[in-house]
Amino acid sequence: SYCGSRCKKVKGHLEGARVMDEDLDDDFVLGTSEEPDPLDAEDFNPVDYINRQFPNEEALKNLDSFVDKLKGQQRQIDEDIRHAIRRQAVQGRRARADLDEAKAAVGELFERIKAIRAKAEQSEDLVSDVCRDIKSLDIAKRNLTLTVTALKRLVMLVTALEKLRALASERRYEEAAGLVDAVEKLAGHFRELSHVSRVADLLERKAGVVGDLRQQLLDDYSRILGSAASELPSGWGSAAAQCVDALGPSMQREVVTQFCLAVLEDYKSIFQPPQPFSNLDHAERRFYWLKRQEKEYQSKHASNFPDAWRVPCSICMHFCHVTRQHLVEILSTSHHTVDPELMIRVLGKSIEFENELARKYNFEDPSAAAGGRNDGATDDSSGARAAKLGLKYPDVLGKSAKKTAGPSAAENLDDFAPRFRGIISECFDAYLSTWVQHEEKQLLEVLDRSTAAGTDKIVGNAEAEDEEDAGFEPRYIYSSAPTLFASMKGSMSKCADFSTHNTMFDIFQSFRKVVSRYCERLERVLGSGSAVLDIAGVEAVCCVYGTADYCLETLPQFCELLQRVISSEFCERVTFENEQELLRNLMNNANKTLVQSVNCSLEEAFFKMKSNKWATFYQDVGDHSAYVSDITDSLSKRFEPVARYLSKIHFRAFCDKFVQAFVERFIEEIYKCGKISEQGAQQLLLDTSLLKTTLLEAPVIAGKGQQMPTAYSNYVLREMGRAETKLKVLSSPGVVDAAAVGMLLGSDGASPEAQAEIERLLALRAANDGEPGNLIGSPREDEYAGNSGMGALGSTMMNLSDAFNPQGMKDIKKVSGAVSKKLEKFGFNLPGIKNKPSGSNAP
Repeated sequence: SYCGSRCKKVKGHLEGARVMDEDLDDDFVLGTSEEPDPLDAEDFNPVDYINRQFPNEEALKNLDSFVDKLKGQQRQIDEDIRHAIRRQAVQGRRARADLDEAKAAVGELFERIKAIRAKAEQSEDLVSDVCRDIKSLDIAKRNLTLTVTALKRLVMLVTALEKLRALASERRYEEAAGLVDAVEKLAGHFRELSHVSRVADLLERKAGVVGDLRQQLLDDYSRILGSAASELPSGWGSAAAQCVDALGPSMQREVVTQFCLAVLEDYKSIFQPPQPFSNLDHAERRFYWLKRQEKEYQSKHASNFPDAWRVPCSICMHFCHVTRQHLVEILSTSHHTVDPELMIRVLGKSIEFENELARKYNFEDPSAAAGGRNDGATDDSSGARAAKLGLKYPDVLGKSAKKTAGPSAAENLDDFAPRFRGIISECFDAYLSTWVQHEEKQLLEVLDRSTAAGTDKIVGNAEAEDEEDAGFEPRYIYSSAPTLFASMKGSMSKCADFSTHNTMFDIFQSFRKVVSRYCERLERVLGSGSAVLDIAGVEAVCCVYGTADYCLETLPQFCELLQRVISSEFCERVTFENEQELLRNLMNNANKTLVQSVNCSLEEAFFKMKSNKWATFYQDVGDHSAYVSDITDSLSKRFEPVARYLSKIHFRAFCDKFVQAFVERFIEEIYKCGKISEQGAQQLLLDTSLLKTTLLEAPVIAGKGQQMPTAYSNYVLREMGRAETKLKVLSSPGVVDAAAVGMLLGSDGASPEAQAEIERLLALRAANDGEPGNLIGSPREDEYAGNSGMGALGSTMMNLSDAFNPQGMKDIKKVSGAVSKKLEKFGFNLPGIKNKPSGSNAP
């Protein structure tokens, strides 16, 4: 209550100070008018203010009253300030007095709090003194209880060890199993006291008793397979199994391993290298031997082992490990001489055997395989078991002891889960290169047999014309191609049965080598390509063409199949890009061979063309020349078998390549004709027109009316049009200007190549007397002295127009008009063009 009153007093002093401050603020509120004083404005300007008060001389009459008003306001302000200062002084003294009194009250309050805290500490010390004796008694009771419990457990452990020794000597394993569990639990309570000599001796004694029991059990289980099995009492197996389970998973594995190795001793004596039956030829007998042992185990020994021990599975596991060692030893010494097919057959049997075991021993629930043994039994059940065994103090046995480090039975069985797949077959991986080499050799032999003379037959579908997509499929191929791909697919399937990793990649490399070798064989069929092919030769080359296309289409599908089968780590490396490029080159070479064959057949016709005396040719242009008929007949004859043996798309590719080569050769043959007169050029122009028609019609006739694409026709018209343009230049009378010729040929004439081409073309012109014709800039300029350079250019353009047909006239008029417009900009006049009558367009 005292503290409360002091706090209220301090609060009153503070409230008085706050009220004084508010009164002081009220003293400084000046003026009560609602209108703002102009003198208080932030942007107050004295000059403007005076001008507003005295706008004219009349207003100066009120000057004295205005000044008196201002002085009155000043006096009022001074009075307010003096009053406020005096009041502030009075209030300040009062505030300091209240503050001092509040500080004194706070100090007194702190002193009272310290006194209360000191009394509380004295009370706590008194309570601690009272409880200290109680805590000592409680600790002594707990220690005494633990000591009594430890003594009881020690007595139980000693008693259990003596009784366990007696039961073991009498082979009463069923009762000993319960004691083993009790001994282990009791010993667990004393492991932290192993530094005490008496306890250490007792634990060592316990280890000796348990060790003797383990060895006795191992000896008893070793008698099962011998003649001493009859000495064991009936029903011995189930009781011994309970005792083994009580000793833990390690004892169980030791018993099972000992039994399995004893069973396999007979197997080793028969199949251990270098025994007669250890070779790969007798590998299947190994698996038959295991099947007989499984049947014998079920009939003789299954009653001695619980199903949860998985003894048959362990026998198979040890059998696989021993067999793997035998096979590694055999393969390491004889893999260079062993038959690869035998090795692969044994490998296949091993994989089949592994898969069978994996399906048979597929344990999904390891805890179920632990035989229903529950190491985490409840404390009550443990105490009941101790009472049943006749041990003293059963109530202390079930109390929790610290868990010893070590896995449970279920965990151990899970760790030792069987893995049969690959346990035997993986030993073959290091030696499969021998099979890969053998398989590669077999594929090469298939290639040699299928491509041998008289064996590689031509197969195809002669009625493929009726199918919608027949034009894109090869019409005829060699039978060796499907045979080879079928063999490679068989090798891939065979390899996929036992390996999809390195061996599959190695066999893929062999596939690449075989395909490359096949391309070389097909390349030989093409020959040098410098001679005319007969019907059989054309058929062979066309089959090479179709076979290469078939392989080019089949390889990506085969590659995709390989990528689906092979391991994912090798997928990106599986590609036939190099082999596909070889096949594309093979198709191009086959096409070139056909083109060269047709070109070689035209040698005689082009020889006739060059043999004509074109420089002195003055006959009237009438019928075509004889060499044109020879070319037409030869093309019709040569195109027909090519169209018959090639698919539509391949035949079109052949026609494109041939036209390209023919046009280039025809233009080159024109240059080889020497000098050409005006009439000779006109005759050649007529021949060129007929040859153009032949090039357009020959593929249609050979293809039995199948129309060629528009691109082909446009190419023929464009390229043969180049030859016609050149001949039109040669057939024009009079002087020919080089610049106009360059424009006609589609070049600007500025590059050295274009100038060389123009000069080469104009060099073919011959005068009427057989001498070279003149052109602007030649030494015979005096004959044309009457004409300027521009006039000669105009005359040239018009002379060319006279020699051209109406379509040519349209082209030349466009060119001449363009030249005229450009030259007139520079002040040149072309009278030869302007004054030419329109009627002169007729030839």
